[in-house]
Amino acid sequence: MSATAEMLFNLQKFQLLTLFTSDRTGKNITPAYAYAWDNGVYPIANEGASWHEPYKEQFEIGEEQVSELAKFLENKWLEKEKISFYELEIHYGIRGAARSAYEWERGSLINACRYFYLSDWFDDEFWKGLVGHSDCPSESHSIRREFKPEGVYFL
Repeated sequence: MSATAEMLFNLQKFQLLTLFTSDRTGKNITPAYAYAWDNGVYPIANEGASWHEPYKEQFEIGEEQVSELAKFLENKWLEKEKISFYELEIHYGIRGAARSAYEWERGSLINACRYFYLSDWFDDEFWKGLVGHSDCPSESHSIRREFKPEGVYFL
């Protein structure tokens, strides 16, 4: 990524997160969109907002990666097939004997799933199946938490 592209991305990110956290503006930025910017998840669920489109290369978790995960989870949801977070990690080679150098790691998987949750994708039963029990790492329980302006830190 060029220094100019990185600078413009960070400036856009700062502006969007400032709008999200400001008490003086109307809530024009959804929690899901702000979360995506704050955590480097390409916001595929926000087609109505085009601010992210010029910065596809700057998101840590890119469009193709997020789209592929969304499709995989949507298929599980449509088939009413439960999947635990540990099973999701095994599928992506993060956990178990099949551990690979795949592009996912636990933190990025949690961030992408939380973005989907904040975007109101899938139903509560799906999310309970993924992280509503003990067959998941404790940090994955954060997927089902709200994202509030107080959660943004400009450091």
